[in-house]
Amino acid sequence: MQKTIILDTETTGTEHLDRICQLSYIVLDSDGNIEEIHNEFCKPPVPLTFEAMAIHHITPEMLQDTIACVDTKAYKRLLELNTPNNIMVIQNAQFDLDMLLKEGMKLNMKLLDTFRVLRALYPDDSPYGLQFKRYQWGLYKKEKALVEKYNIEIKAHDAVGDVIVLLNLFEKLCEDYEMDEMIEMCESPIVLELITFGKHKGKRFEDVAIESRNDLRFMLDTFDLDDDLKATLEYHLEITKSKVVIKLRFGKYFGKTPDEIVLEDRSYLVWLSNNAERLDKDTIEAIANALNK
Repeated sequence: MQKTIILDTETTGTEHLDRICQLSYIVLDSDGNIEEIHNEFCKPPVPLTFEAMAIHHITPEMLQDTIACVDTKAYKRLLELNTPNNIMVIQNAQFDLDMLLKEGMKLNMKLLDTFRVLRALYPDDSPYGLQFKRYQWGLYKKEKALVEKYNIEIKAHDAVGDVIVLLNLFEKLCEDYEMDEMIEMCESPIVLELITFGKHKGKRFEDVAIESRNDLRFMLDTFDLDDDLKATLEYHLEITKSKVVIKLRFGKYFGKTPDEIVLEDRSYLVWLSNNAERLDKDTIEAIANALNK
């Protein structure tokens, strides 16, 4: 029978060497009923960072009598559940999946990343943080019964508390969308339509790709983007190419197109093409097209 695992972790930090120090998850049966609750602190092989402690309030003293993550009952049970028939639900999944991989677990379950689903299906309804949605959508009103039944305390940045919040968020999403649809959405990069951050917040990616193309180019070339944002920028930059007039933004032919320059000074374009490290991809293509006509 298919089971759904709602999971969260707390870690020693967010860098490459950091590891899990709390592993928490709920197991739902095929009807959505809670079958199991797992919550264990564990001893990581690296020290807690002060930055992490300031967020989740886990201290070294709380971990001194614990065992390694791979030796916990929670981890061993998670390995048993890690089959293609089951579903893993995580908020902003890549971080937790990377942490689990450091413990030796590669995900075999189907994945539903609630952060990615929220960003794609509710573009006007940002931000998409778990605690923000808890209050924005009134999910906290459903917590009392679970807290009393399972004796769980709901605290922000506590793995088991966040799992309860995530459970309620997951159930809310399932009221509006089919679970299979959301899982399929998470199987490949999602192309987003609306910008929800920065100076272009509220605008459509496609419009900015036409009006302020270099801003998107700068993001793509400079920032460490997640797969969805990277795919989004590449997609909108590609589909808008025919709608954009490329002009030089430097030098003696500032403001002119390569098609105009080639008629006046072909050697200059040849020189530019041979020194293309200072040019963006669109300008390089426009110069190549002009020279090949």
